[in-house]
Amino acid sequence: MRLTFTIFLLVTFTTTFQVGLGKAQVPVPVSYLDSLKWRQLAAEAGNVTAQFQLGQILDLGLTAEPNQKEAANWYTKAAEQGHVEAQIRLAQMYYSGEGIARDLTQSSKWYGTAAKAGIPLAQFNFAVMLEAGAGVERNLSEAAEFYEKAARSGLGEAQISLAMLYARGGGVELDLNKALIWLEMAVAGGASVPKPVYELLRANSAPKQ
Repeated sequence: MRLTFTIFLLVTFTTTFQVGLGKAQVPVPVSYLDSLKWRQLAAEAGNVTAQFQLGQILDLGLTAEPNQKEAANWYTKAAEQGHVEAQIRLAQMYYSGEGIARDLTQSSKWYGTAAKAGIPLAQFNFAVMLEAGAGVERNLSEAAEFYEKAARSGLGEAQISLAMLYARGGGVELDLNKALIWLEMAVAGGASVPKPVYELLRANSAPKQ
């Protein structure tokens, strides 16, 4: 499963964090070390963006040695508040056992949460786990639904996976035409598709002489 970790950390800030003191806002200092202190305060006060960013700092070891166990703690706080990037990173960590015990049930839970929020990468990864029965009960029809959601967003891997389900009738009605259509969409998007399957489907769809 290819997992993507998008990192976007700002080393200076020009905005303000509301730290839970009524309506008062505290200006964020421009120095990096001072900004870390204020980000920590904001995270502890429940600011979801600060919680996610603090998780990234700990995850990557930007101020000291990486501490992925503590990073997972902050990602969890952000994920529970609906931060989809935190949900995806947490799912990745549980899937691979990075800094925390490997737990496919937790991984599928957080991929599923982000998938239902409409994130194509999460939809694809959740579908992979549903198809394999990894951390969640195997459900090919539900896997096909999430593959299709991701496929319609243009994700080539999801288009290929959906095509393979149609080609064998896994969780969907066997439909070689739909299988070919989805493979051709993946090819058009620059994805590398299974050549033997693709050529066989094309041969079967060619007009008979």
